[in-house]
Amino acid sequence: MANTLANKSVPISYGPLKDAAGNSRLKGKSGTTFEFWVSGNLEKIEKLTFITDGDDNALSLAANIVTLIENSSLKEARKLDKTKLKEFDEELVEDALATLNKALDDYEVNNIRFIDHEIVMGLPQSGKKAQRRTIMVMSGKGGVGKSTVALNLALAFAKMGKRVGIVDVDIHGPSIPTMLNLKNIEVMQAADGIQPVVLKDLHNLAVMSVGFLLAKEDDPVIWRGPLKNSLIEQFLNDVAWGPLDYLLIDCPPGTGDEPLSVAQQLKEKAEAILVTTPQVVATADVARSVNFCHQMSMPLLGIVENMGGFVCPNCHTVTDIFRSGGGKSLSDRYDVPLLGSIPIDPSFGLTGDAGIPFVARFDDSPITKTYLEIAQKLDKTEEDK
Repeated sequence: MANTLANKSVPISYGPLKDAAGNSRLKGKSGTTFEFWVSGNLEKIEKLTFITDGDDNALSLAANIVTLIENSSLKEARKLDKTKLKEFDEELVEDALATLNKALDDYEVNNIRFIDHEIVMGLPQSGKKAQRRTIMVMSGKGGVGKSTVALNLALAFAKMGKRVGIVDVDIHGPSIPTMLNLKNIEVMQAADGIQPVVLKDLHNLAVMSVGFLLAKEDDPVIWRGPLKNSLIEQFLNDVAWGPLDYLLIDCPPGTGDEPLSVAQQLKEKAEAILVTTPQVVATADVARSVNFCHQMSMPLLGIVENMGGFVCPNCHTVTDIFRSGGGKSLSDRYDVPLLGSIPIDPSFGLTGDAGIPFVARFDDSPITKTYLEIAQKLDKTEEDK
């Protein structure tokens, strides 16, 4: 069986594995990154899955390794017969097997210790009310990667030791559950309110989305304004977020019902950051969001320019796919800080489709460092008040 990912036929074993006991990700000499997840016990490897940023050969190689390893013992897996992989490039095989063996080492050490999303419902309550900052992540333009920015910025705050929640108020197109690989989640009601989904392995990131309320993930939400406003009010007021430092709100594009409802309900508590891409058609639409913030008397903390150039994974040359400098020109025009420019990285698609936030997986990436710098700048704005 196969799935379809980015118009490419890939094996059913593609993607992260829940309840994995071993995991490893390495970029090899070939320039290809492999990641393997292993589950089972020391007597039998019951499940092996992978992701890779390589081409069809890399996909096929990893899928063949899965076929050869599954249902074998750990000892047998370590003695994988390379001659069964001789049709593939030798360097690529070495990279894949190096990653596999490291995952098997982790598997042996951890045995049946779960390392994927450990999900609990609700944050522990301290009885002490935190001074929460609520930041709306907005854009006047769709397709600029706003949800990607919101999620990775939330993870950057969490990495800094902050207590963070993210609420997805994109009623008609909730993306956050997919980007976190949260499927078949049912939120619960308790005495203190609706319980958010808390990801313990992601620094206790708390999540709420309309996607958790749908019977099927592809169900359409056909609601008019009053129903949407009522749900947003519940997400903001009736969820047991606990003592958060930051609540990030992933808004749909534009300046319609959802962002207006959030801004009106939060009143003076709301702040905003805007996401744009460099080209004129995006900055022109985002400019409307600048004026929206002004009309709502909402503090505008800054602009994040997403897709600010493409970094070639082979030669590391930066190519401006769109025109460059759109975020800077918008910043200068409206006297709003440019918080950072985030380039395109092929791994964004890889991690997004696999349900793994980029910032959580690529600690040493310049992009992760940019997200952390943006989070630090935003955190400093509170200190300066």
